[in-house]
Amino acid sequence: MEAKTGKRRAHVLLLLVLAVIAAAALVAERFHLRLDLSADRANTLSEASRKLHEEIPEKLLVTYYITPSLADRHPGPRAVEDFLRELEAASRGKISVSLADPSSGEQARAAESFGLAPQRMQIVEQNEQRVALVYSGVVLQYLGRSQVIPFAIGAETLEYDVVKAARALLSERRSLAAILVGDADKSLANDYRSLSQAFAAAGWETKELQRGEEVPPESSVLVVLGNADMDDYDAYRVDSFVASGGKALFAVKGVDVQASYGLSAAPLKDTAILRLLESYGIRVREELVLDPSSLTIPFQTPGPTGGMQLRYVRYPHWVVTRPEYRDAKNPLTARLAGLDLFWPSPLEIVKREGIEAAELVKSTAKAWLQTKDFAVGPDDEFRYAAEAGSTTGQYLLAASLSGSFPSAFAGKPVPKREGAAALPPPPARSQRGRILVVGSADFANDLMGMTDSGFNASFVADAAEWLASGDELVAIKGRGSRDPRLNKVREPARRAALASLAYALNLVVVPGAVIAYGAVRAGKRRRAARELERGGPPAAGAAEGAVDDAGEGRSE
Repeated sequence: MEAKTGKRRAHVLLLLVLAVIAAAALVAERFHLRLDLSADRANTLSEASRKLHEEIPEKLLVTYYITPSLADRHPGPRAVEDFLRELEAASRGKISVSLADPSSGEQARAAESFGLAPQRMQIVEQNEQRVALVYSGVVLQYLGRSQVIPFAIGAETLEYDVVKAARALLSERRSLAAILVGDADKSLANDYRSLSQAFAAAGWETKELQRGEEVPPESSVLVVLGNADMDDYDAYRVDSFVASGGKALFAVKGVDVQASYGLSAAPLKDTAILRLLESYGIRVREELVLDPSSLTIPFQTPGPTGGMQLRYVRYPHWVVTRPEYRDAKNPLTARLAGLDLFWPSPLEIVKREGIEAAELVKSTAKAWLQTKDFAVGPDDEFRYAAEAGSTTGQYLLAASLSGSFPSAFAGKPVPKREGAAALPPPPARSQRGRILVVGSADFANDLMGMTDSGFNASFVADAAEWLASGDELVAIKGRGSRDPRLNKVREPARRAALASLAYALNLVVVPGAVIAYGAVRAGKRRRAARELERGGPPAAGAAEGAVDDAGEGRSE
């Protein structure tokens, strides 16, 4: 009787366990929970993604074209699919995700009709290497319109790309950056190739403006690069755009450093763009900021035999900004991978009614200035710190302003230029806008290639997104980003001390510990052998060594 009762209980318990497992499986189909231990919660849907469905009146179709052979050999496609499925689950039916295999002719033609192009991938099978054409692209469709993410091989920037593409579909507005190069010796095509690539990678269209050309009203943002050769006519065009509510980024300088002519430097006296910025609320001083947190760069200098030699110089004019001196509350700078500023000038906030200012990036507290004798060449190294004693302190390097910017030319004569079109009167009423000012005109040009500072170009593209769209998209893009360079310690004395410590640990302490351990073990074995020869019990430590040795012998 008891046996039958026990069997029934076992059967009931088994059925209950199976029912719980089945219920858990059904619940898991509708709900899921994932623990995200990554930096900055980089693998968790952002608030912008979770609320994207609120912006979608009709269903948004997302198709992931993925070649099966790529998905079998690379973990990236699985991460892409997981993100898209999670986005679909959070969309409350407004987003529909499907996977398509472009290996078949029909799906391949569909992929190509959207502009997806296959990528080449090397495959090794049975000791034979070949090149395969694979797809891994995402197409978003909404009411007959489409946006394409040409190649997604991981989820690192996918959330930013998808949300940006979805919003572009919904608004039917393209992201256009008007770029104005304000230095006559530079051009977008020749000196800002890295920046152009960063804008293209972020889904922006760019249009280069000539000085004095009207800023297209449909521009999402205006980017001013340099200011040495801009007069009042040029500044008036910029002012009209800003006063009309336009968003603008200014990479400007107070001291003009000519890198092509032996590194000569001179202050820019009373330039039109600097006057314009001061009227808005930011003064760019005609000085240079030097900082111990800086880059080491190669210079070609004459050698003792008359030839040229390559010499590496710690160059305090090229400042490495530190995370602890960036605004941690602003999404543009809170998770900034890095930002190197070349020959920066200090900024000052000038209070203006109705304008809110924010300090975004500062130097370290050990920075100093050059205010008159601008020693910038490699042979002037002994003069770099001539004014450090009287100017050491922390300086503002990047700042933002927001509010209604009154025209700087209101109540003044409209500038004229011979042979150029007459300018319209300034806007009668200013609209709310936002600008960002960086006190370095050269940080965005291709000098960044010398120092592996490609994140400078990404910063400009992110800043354009922040100015045009607000905080959300920049917060998504910045999650989990880090400066990969080994440059955390910049102070020479501290860096030398840590290097000495590393050498001591690796060349002295660790080998010494191994040798000492071997000597102790050898001593124990000798003592154990002597005790055994005498016929007495070995000492405790020696006995332990003997047991270990005996064990080793048996195992052998």
